[in-house]
Amino acid sequence: MIAMKTVVLFILSIVCLQLTAQHTISGKISDRRGEGVAFANIYLDGSYDGTTSDTAGIFSMKTSLTGMQHLVASSIGYETFSLDITLGTGDTALYITMKEKVSELNEVAITAGVFSASDKKKSVTLSSFDIATTASAVGDIYGAFASLPGSQKVGEQGMLFVRGGESYETKTYMDGMLVQSPYFSSMPDIPTRGRFSPLLFSETVFSTGGYSAEYGNALSSIVDLTTNGLEPEDKISLSVMTVGANASFSKRWENTSLAMTGLYANNALHHRIFRQNVDWVRDPVLGDGMVMFRHRVGETGLLKSFCSVNSNAMEMNYNNFPAGTMDRIRLNNRNLYANTIYSGELNEKWLIRTGISAGHDLENMVYTDLPVVTTKFSGSAKILLTHLATEHLKIRMGVDVTGEKYRQEISLDSTIVLQLQDLQPSLFLEPEVKISSKLALRLGGRAEYSTLMSSGAILPRISAAFKTSRYSQVSMAWGKFTQKPLNDYLKFAPGLSNEHADHVILNFQYRNLQRTFRVEAYYKKYSGLVKYEAPYSGDPAAYNNLGTGNARGVDIFWRDKKTVKGVDYWIAYSYLDTRRNYKDYPESVMPDYASRHNLSVVYKQFIAPITTFVGATYSFASGRPYDDRNNPGFMTGLTRPYHDISVNLTYVTKLFRKDCVVHMNITNLLGFQNVFGYLYSGTPGEDGSYASKAVVPTCGRQAILVFILML
Repeated sequence: MIAMKTVVLFILSIVCLQLTAQHTISGKISDRRGEGVAFANIYLDGSYDGTTSDTAGIFSMKTSLTGMQHLVASSIGYETFSLDITLGTGDTALYITMKEKVSELNEVAITAGVFSASDKKKSVTLSSFDIATTASAVGDIYGAFASLPGSQKVGEQGMLFVRGGESYETKTYMDGMLVQSPYFSSMPDIPTRGRFSPLLFSETVFSTGGYSAEYGNALSSIVDLTTNGLEPEDKISLSVMTVGANASFSKRWENTSLAMTGLYANNALHHRIFRQNVDWVRDPVLGDGMVMFRHRVGETGLLKSFCSVNSNAMEMNYNNFPAGTMDRIRLNNRNLYANTIYSGELNEKWLIRTGISAGHDLENMVYTDLPVVTTKFSGSAKILLTHLATEHLKIRMGVDVTGEKYRQEISLDSTIVLQLQDLQPSLFLEPEVKISSKLALRLGGRAEYSTLMSSGAILPRISAAFKTSRYSQVSMAWGKFTQKPLNDYLKFAPGLSNEHADHVILNFQYRNLQRTFRVEAYYKKYSGLVKYEAPYSGDPAAYNNLGTGNARGVDIFWRDKKTVKGVDYWIAYSYLDTRRNYKDYPESVMPDYASRHNLSVVYKQFIAPITTFVGATYSFASGRPYDDRNNPGFMTGLTRPYHDISVNLTYVTKLFRKDCVVHMNITNLLGFQNVFGYLYSGTPGEDGSYASKAVVPTCGRQAILVFILML
């Protein structure tokens, strides 16, 4: 049901990419790797008609000129592009490829953790279209990143687990601003999804470690989402699907744009068609709305405001197998997130990005007639300055402040209130110097403080790269990272300290045109992890920071968009060796969410003669450990391997002279019987053994059918 929001926008992206735009002159500027060239200048020579591409390389402009005209496109680091075009009464759609200057191709860039060239040097970068068209993700940002090396497949949660870290160790940012609640609330053993569609963003960055000093309070990973620039065109669309309806609207003026979407979804029909492994009392229902406002300020500035409001509700009978009971659980969740960002040039040497954000999340859960109301409020402010000191020296510096209030009310015979608040100011400084055309070095540092824990930290970070050939290089990164413990612990024990992790990364990458090969080895050492005597203990003395852990492994990635015309595929493999002694673990073992081997094969193709897009994903994960109560030792059990094949198909056609789309997405096509772990009875049977119940997917196989009409 939640998938509908992103599935609909995914289909709209295919329409935008494959059908002629409704402008006088419009299109996309890309480099030879197919990645958008941001802020390129496009104009008709000898006239005042021109525009600038947005952060995804999309552009559009209107002109009254007709006949033969000379179009020019230019951007720093690229050779000037020119083309003679004939303008008539109709529209013109252009797809421009710009060539990097030879000097730029030979420049070294810090790429520990990089999949593609980007200002975010230590990150894996995919376009929004890459994410939206990954069949196994069904339009979910985090589901798409689960097909990349370094991530784990934890199907009963749906969140992002990276390189031995738990899901809370990955932090999400939007335009550099922290998002405190990036996932929808969910029930026990029911996978959740991200709140935001990938098509809201021109760039999505997934860093698996060793990231910039700009980012804090994250032990394992960050996801940074850059929202789109100005809308390229006026557009209205209506969608009807098996679980609801969606409408979207966008309006473009010369320097301003406005976009709005609304969605209602109800899973009742879907649950009747596909057998559920859940006893639903009330099928999940979702309402969602989004507004995006963009305004160009001067020649280089861009002001962006974003607001998202959503509400979801559901109710189920939960099989509490350890207690031997069926527990009624009802959930209502309302969430609001908003931010405003400004970015631009102060002068030729200084760039600025500054913004504020706020989030409010209200979760009302009733567990067997026990009401639990959790309210989370967060706000943040940031200023990032970039000084282009010389051609070889760039200095990034900034300050950010994040505030958080947490309150939980539990209604027993009387109301129990658990609450906390925290203010976290931080400073960061990160010079990057290109010592030569083959060697680059970045020295970063971050200073953090928490008023809740009355403690601070100085966190150094170093990364470097050496170019071994025109298309290959070796990179390394080292750094110290901290994170505040979960509020689930701090609400009982506010005296806990930060958790810590050290990252060491060594990377080799080869990239030539539309082929990428990358292999990366890493080691992470954890300290200060939270341990406790029993879950949900109300005694502060039951919690401490004596937990330890480590993770090491190798990630391999191969992507090829060149060998077969119209085909894009990638293969991602990860090997993980991790151990932890935390929570109530009696010893150091591989945690129950970790798989030693993970493999994803992603295939995509557009078949032009029948205007159809097809995609397929195969996912594999080796068995995950679990605590088998019928065998001696701790965490000695191992589930069977995980397999999944998901496919999608999109057909683009015309109806009543309007563009329309029919889309289908099927997950677990072959119906693999996957198991995520086991629950054991709290008491042994007459023979002394403990009965068990497998934790399985909520639905063995599901299909989504959507019809969209572009008005």
